[in-house]
This record gives sequence, C-alpha cells and structure tokens, in this order.
Amino acid sequence: MTHQLSDLQYLIRQLGPSLPEISTIIEEDLDSWQINFDTGLSLQISWQENPARVLLCCAIGKPVESQREKIFARLLNMNLLLQGVANLKLALNSPEDDVILIGELESTSLKLEMLQAEIAEYLRFAARFSKLINEPDVDSEKVDLSHTTNSELLRA
Repeated sequence: MTHQLSDLQYLIRQLGPSLPEISTIIEEDLDSWQINFDTGLSLQISWQENPARVLLCCAIGKPVESQREKIFARLLNMNLLLQGVANLKLALNSPEDDVILIGELESTSLKLEMLQAEIAEYLRFAARFSKLINEPDVDSEKVDLSHTTNSELLRA
C-alpha cells in the first residue's frame, strides 16, 4: 500500500507541470492534496488505504433556498442512476452548505496520462452536475451528460 501512495505522490508532482490549467497544488498532508485551477475551481485529491483507492472531491454549488427540495430530489435521483455504473456520488457537506461531487479511482497501475484523463472526465461531470444545482429551472433530462465518451455511464 505504501508503494501505491508513493506512486500517487510522484504523479501529483508531475500533474502540475503537465496541465497548464492548474494554478497551484497544495500538499495538505502526505496523502492529501488541493489542486486549484485557473477557473477558481478547487479539487481535493486524497489517498484512501482500505480499500486502496484515490478520492476526488470538489464543491459544485449551493442550492437556492427556494429550490432546495427540488434539487435534493434531483440529486437523489442522480445518485440512484449512477449506482453501479460510475464511481461518482453526489453528497452534501452539510444541509446548509455546498453540494460536493465525490469520485473514486482505483489506484492500481495509475499512470500520469490516465490520471489526467480521469481528472478531466471528473471535471466534465462536475460541470454538468453543477447545472442541476445552479440552474434549478433546467430539467434533468435536458442536462447533457453524454459528452464523456469514455464513461461507464454511457454503457448503462
């Protein structure tokens, strides 16, 4: 397990120079990093040992008070649709706080190109799910999730 963590630490150091959109990478702990993008987005990457995996997490919006119930119902529906087909979950930081998107990557044989592709796909999902929260008048059927061609979601 320590070998996989050291591999991830190495990949994170390589990630900054390889993606020009990244403005800073902050190592918060030996197994946790905050990646800030030029757009203002902040992505948390952390190593989880048991079972061995990499977690991606970012805030994607805060529901408007008047639309809270509708948005929460939409998020529950999306979690049900994602179950078993994509390693993504929508969650609340707290009932009054931001909605967060949690992604999970298998840590076995993770390469730089693969990590870049996984982060890019995760950010595309984050942008689309953000529409469900920040544009409450948009029907969930109209939110285009099909842009990700490599996603397990498309195979379902």
